[in-house]
Amino acid sequence: MLSQQALIELFSQQHSWQERYRQLVMLAKQLPDFPESKKTTENQVNGCENRVWLIYQKQADNTYVFSGDSEGRIVKGLLAVLISIANHKTAQQIAAIDFQSVLHELKITDELSQSRLQGLAKLIERIESVI
Repeated sequence: MLSQQALIELFSQQHSWQERYRQLVMLAKQLPDFPESKKTTENQVNGCENRVWLIYQKQADNTYVFSGDSEGRIVKGLLAVLISIANHKTAQQIAAIDFQSVLHELKITDELSQSRLQGLAKLIERIESVI
């Protein structure tokens, strides 16, 4: 997965929504396989257009590692972006992230439907729930 800075550099090279869309689909393909056994109601993020699952593990160094999956390619790409931003950070570091600002800088949220934006907010809430 890419670092936040690498994401910013990558998306700054995309000059149209179609290019950013393609990039999201590519990032979705890079998410590690998510075990079917983890696709439970408990791990599902409610309020998303597509079914989305998100889990995390706290590491020995107090950082978190997130993993997830979605049935939708765009949502899965958005999930990959959020995971890239939050992975391997402590709860304090995650609390300091302004996810909406980062997504705005990547120019990802500009073309999303209202329902996708609401789902994105639910994903961010789930990530922030580790705090």
